[in-house]
Amino acid sequence: MSASPSPQPPPPQPTLVPATESSPAHSPANTHPDFSLSSLQQFIADSQDPQKSKLDPKPTYPPELHHLALQVAHNIRFQQEWTDIRVHYRPSARTTAAALPRPILSGLPPRRLYVHPDEQIDVLRQQREQGKAGWPDLAAEREWVLPTHLRETWALRRFAEVFDALATVPAEDEGSGLFPAPNGARRPQQSQQSQQQGDDVSKWRRSQPKRLLLSTVDDDSTVVYYIVHDGIVKPRQN
Repeated sequence: MSASPSPQPPPPQPTLVPATESSPAHSPANTHPDFSLSSLQQFIADSQDPQKSKLDPKPTYPPELHHLALQVAHNIRFQQEWTDIRVHYRPSARTTAAALPRPILSGLPPRRLYVHPDEQIDVLRQQREQGKAGWPDLAAEREWVLPTHLRETWALRRFAEVFDALATVPAEDEGSGLFPAPNGARRPQQSQQSQQQGDDVSKWRRSQPKRLLLSTVDDDSTVVYYIVHDGIVKPRQN
């Protein structure tokens, strides 16, 4: 006869203790929390700190418009290498507008962004008269930057309201500076030299319609820029 094996007792079940505030669960996420902020997030957070920010403490705009302007300012500073970036909450003193529709930026790009066709012809003529070949390095000009989001719907009337509140050329003594200048200077030395070099060609800027750089931000933080004029301009020649 074969003896059948005796039944074995079931193994003891572990006692489960629910995690409470007095006995937290030791998961990796809770043991090593990561509270670090990105450079952009830190920049926006500092702008809301009265002790760190020099901006208007009570901007009369919705927070999303203010944050959108700061996001674009961060992009043109660290991605496009602009300098002397300022945010404007009030219309230009040389206009009669009562208010700005939203915060507007101004700054100095590292190189010229736009050359009018008539100025292009004049520059090439001067190069030929001086016996020089190629295209010279033209001095950069201060530009307006209009922060927008891709989900917004814009019409000509909205653009007209923005242009009516802006001067042809941004004034360097208006607005609030967003980034410290190198070596504690109010303005970068390069921008002062560029302004002096650009005195003889500034007539093209003053005599032409107003222009701005339309910055369009997508949900993935991609920023695309377009040059927009207040009116009809002559097509550029390639």
